[in-house]
Amino acid sequence: MTLDPFYLIIDHAEWLPRLTLMGVKLVQLRMKDRTEQDIRTQISYARKFCHANNIQLIVNDYWDHAIDLGCDFVHLGQSDLATADVNALRRHGVRIGVSTHDEEELERALSYLPDYIALGPIWPTVLKEMKFAPQGLGRLKSWKNRIGSVPLVAIGGLTPARACLALASGADSACVVTDILNNSDPQGRTKEWISATAPWRDAPELCCEFLPDYIDAQVLPSPNHGARSRSISTLVMHYTGMPTAESALELLCSPLAQVSAHYVVEEDGKILQLVPEERRAWHAGVSYWLGETDLNASSIGIEIAHPGHRNARPFPARQIESVIKLSTDICRRRNISRQRVLAHSDIAPKRKIDPGEFFPWDVLAQAGVGSYIEATPPDDNQSLSIGAQGSDVRRLQQNLAQFGYRLEITGIYDEDTRVTVSAFQRHFRPARVDGQADASTCEVLSRLLERQEVSCHP
Repeated sequence: MTLDPFYLIIDHAEWLPRLTLMGVKLVQLRMKDRTEQDIRTQISYARKFCHANNIQLIVNDYWDHAIDLGCDFVHLGQSDLATADVNALRRHGVRIGVSTHDEEELERALSYLPDYIALGPIWPTVLKEMKFAPQGLGRLKSWKNRIGSVPLVAIGGLTPARACLALASGADSACVVTDILNNSDPQGRTKEWISATAPWRDAPELCCEFLPDYIDAQVLPSPNHGARSRSISTLVMHYTGMPTAESALELLCSPLAQVSAHYVVEEDGKILQLVPEERRAWHAGVSYWLGETDLNASSIGIEIAHPGHRNARPFPARQIESVIKLSTDICRRRNISRQRVLAHSDIAPKRKIDPGEFFPWDVLAQAGVGSYIEATPPDDNQSLSIGAQGSDVRRLQQNLAQFGYRLEITGIYDEDTRVTVSAFQRHFRPARVDGQADASTCEVLSRLLERQEVSCHP
């Protein structure tokens, strides 16, 4: 059997006409502290409503009423297994889902041959006090490996973005209670959930597990990718610019965000592959290099978990070690030259400043990744800056354009020139990023151009 990726839990049947007609296909009725008559009335109404609207109804706990009122699916907690007549449920054709929280509970649940397994809480939850700590995404993946074809349901602390992470980590369906029922706009939040989970419903081929291109990468499939229109020629480095790796992954795996990358390297060196290299990831945006626009079509993107300029601390050594190993492997397999290992700020200097002047391009170059030349110290005496005009400015603009940047050659040191010089400094002369072309900046640019010429004409 299959479950819809969006699993809504409601605490009263009156929610059904308010929320489900927007496209909900799977709903659990979970009632607490109700009279027997109220319970039966709500289950009866919910069964008729869901049947009429092609919605799968799951009744929580009240297995005997579910049988009596003609329902075909119940959810049982671990305590319910002690009192529920599972044989009676099976005789009446009622399917069962079972909650689990640890290995012992999983083994017990599997002994009942359930129609799905639920694991929770994945994140901290406010629904009820739990004696179990948050399970985390790693537990989801291991649970799925254990149960195989049995559907796995993630529950606890989910939001639309977290639901995408849970689904990418192996869950077949993502449960929600308070994020919708306690929301100031439950209908709007429901629509957001339906949109966020749409790829797993409508285009599962975009979300499926795949073999990693890099042997040491763990796969976390993002639905955000498409077909390539050109062969791979470029490797682009980014920082995530977010407080945590998980918050970045939420964004990179959410179809609502419409962004992704092929790889994410976490601070501890762990490498995740989100998109197959043969597919087009959405990491570069509006971009340009050496006459080529739309770098997404021909590049591989690596997102490096780092808070960015809001906390411009050094990148951890073990993280950079992983970046080097991954990049070396990509460049070897894809025949990417050192000159085509670029920063996001190189290909989009007006929009982006990552991975930043504190990214150790020199360390990568020493390991054979990317091009870098040690510069002389910044020169305070001689520099070109905003307002300058003439042949020196024109020559600078010509050199920057020849190197790869998109820049109109006007002979006037305008804002576009300043921004482009800043991008160059950020990557190749990070000692001072001020957008002024001093002797140090111009010298490094000239030497890199000479190297580029030698590389093109061996």
